[in-house]
Amino acid sequence: MQQLGYLGVFLALLLEAIGIPFPSETILITSGVEMSRGVFHLAPLWFAAALGNLIGSNVAYVIGRFLGRRVILKYGKYVKITEQRLASVEVRFQKFQALFLVVGKFIAFVRIAVPYLAGINEVNFVTFSVYNTLAAIVWSFILLYLGKSIELVWVHYSHTLLVHWYISVPAVLVVAGLAWWAHKKTKS
Repeated sequence: MQQLGYLGVFLALLLEAIGIPFPSETILITSGVEMSRGVFHLAPLWFAAALGNLIGSNVAYVIGRFLGRRVILKYGKYVKITEQRLASVEVRFQKFQALFLVVGKFIAFVRIAVPYLAGINEVNFVTFSVYNTLAAIVWSFILLYLGKSIELVWVHYSHTLLVHWYISVPAVLVVAGLAWWAHKKTKS
């Protein structure tokens, strides 16, 4: 991230919003870590992240609006988008439009699909832009702040965790075991 700087964050988030796979959550969290180390400053980093996502989402919206279902189905087959799946998602999208536009930003693959769906379903561009902008600003800030917080917590507690590994390792194993058990319980 240090070498690519703000432009790298902008481009990665722009490309991810269009549908080119980039780990945007990882990029934002890592950038937040680097921000806590003084490599980045919050305002330009946040601006680059949100703007990259906004421009990419707008490109996806325009593709969905003007090229529509035909193109999505033609190229979507590579990521298992079928006519039935698209129709099913469209019904839910139309029913919960605002929720999809805001909450969808926080869910990895949904974040990429929502602008296309908004375009295909001819959501008013101003409505789309308002929800998309709000969601991009909040989403990018939360992930950047999470990265900054992780670094601060690590700096504060890493020495204690490493010195007292005989307590921290079993604690991690117990938490992992409980998570696995809870996962198995919810599946049955």
